Amino acid sequence: MSKILITGGSGLVGKAISELLLKKDHEPVWLSRESGSFKGIKKYKWDISKNHIDENAFEGVESVIHLAGTGIADKRWTTSYKQQIIDSRVKSAELLFNHISKNNIKLKTLIGGSAIGYYGASQSEKIFTESDEPGTDFLAESCVLWEKSYQPFINAGIRTSIIRTGVVLSNQGGAYAKMAPAFKYGFGAALASGNQFFPWIHINDIAGVFVHTLFNETTNGIYNAVGAELITNNDFSKQLANSFNKPFFLPNVPKWALKLAMGEGAAMVTEGLKISNQKIIDSGYKFEFESLEKTLKDLAIK
Repeated sequence: MSKILITGGSGLVGKAISELLLKKDHEPVWLSRESGSFKGIKKYKWDISKNHIDENAFEGVESVIHLAGTGIADKRWTTSYKQQIIDSRVKSAELLFNHISKNNIKLKTLIGGSAIGYYGASQSEKIFTESDEPGTDFLAESCVLWEKSYQPFINAGIRTSIIRTGVVLSNQGGAYAKMAPAFKYGFGAALASGNQFFPWIHINDIAGVFVHTLFNETTNGIYNAVGAELITNNDFSKQLANSFNKPFFLPNVPKWALKLAMGEGAAMVTEGLKISNQKIIDSGYKFEFESLEKTLKDLAIK
């Protein structure tokens, strides 16, 4: 049994990873804004603004999964909120490394979160791999800075894997939980042109990718975490309606309306690229949900 410290454990992905670790008889513990426990998971307090981490948090810990960060889709992208998105990721990683270094903690493994936003919010027929250059918009900028914050861990000889996560589909929260009700009642529609790609991943598989890279010592570097099917927003919307046995007939939500409602952040849904998952497959990970149809049926019946 291993003890794994998770930042951002109370989020959608953090909870799924914690549940999977528990099923495999490991012990997840969380760094959280408040000490205490959650369903038997011990929480240790940290405060990024005060550069504070509970000194007991790393007891018996050799691996860290770093997921902490302000939700990128939680609010409109004002200048101050953009900075909050970046700081919550970069400064939390800096605090982690400084604490580990200062206290001479023998950390073996770091699995760091990132996102496919690294490649930018645009459209292209190209299939993007981990070796491709970043985009030039805010999504890309935030991911570049996020990933750079892991460099001190790499320089210190800590095995580090960085997971560029796609759109996580779960009925417990996130994009699916927001979209599903409209489609369930027959009022769902595609967004903008509908031709933008929708790089998705089932919640079970994103948890599986993190745990796979955590315990597979041959994994190192950057991995895209997306499903295998390259699906457009229009195709996704049709399949989502079909998963509820509902018609799909409404016109697409226009791009201008999404921009009006969401501001600059509308790019998260109006743009989308083809993303390859071949590298994580080549590392030995086997996807539980390889098709979108199977994923949506699984989520719809729960």
